[in-house]
Amino acid sequence: MILIPVSDKVFAETTLADFVDPNKGQQYYLDRYYNEPTYKSWFDRNYPGITIEEAVGINNEDSMIDSILKKELIQEADATLVHQEPIETNNSEMAHMALAIGGLGILFGAVYGVKRKVNDNTRQISINKETIKNKIIKPITRTNPLEILQIRLAKGEITIEEFETLEKKLKS
Repeated sequence: MILIPVSDKVFAETTLADFVDPNKGQQYYLDRYYNEPTYKSWFDRNYPGITIEEAVGINNEDSMIDSILKKELIQEADATLVHQEPIETNNSEMAHMALAIGGLGILFGAVYGVKRKVNDNTRQISINKETIKNKIIKPITRTNPLEILQIRLAKGEITIEEFETLEKKLKS
């Protein structure tokens, strides 16, 4: 039995649990119980019929509350995550996003390819234009008919007999 002060002049008799060291204050055991999960688990397994307050000699609820308030049992609250809801990912949204990005990549690739092809075609068109000009338009615009006949003969468009006949007519 131990005498516990309830007020300045009133003492209450209480019985301490067998593990309690009277040289250590009640607050020591309360701090350990409320701050150390393994100590709390050990106490709850070995002393299921009593509370930690009863085990250390606090019988009156008011004196327990006063003790907690005066000693500031919980000085700082640490926020710990006990349960976290699983994060739901919507795979269909991810699939749509991937398809959109892939589609944009294909579109940009196609535009780039068409642009290159157009540039190549523009170059080829310039080459073809010069070829057409040299082979078709220049022979027509030349003022010397004999030269035109020689070119047509070289291309095989007329025979030698036709060339000679036309040449005689031009010279006369």
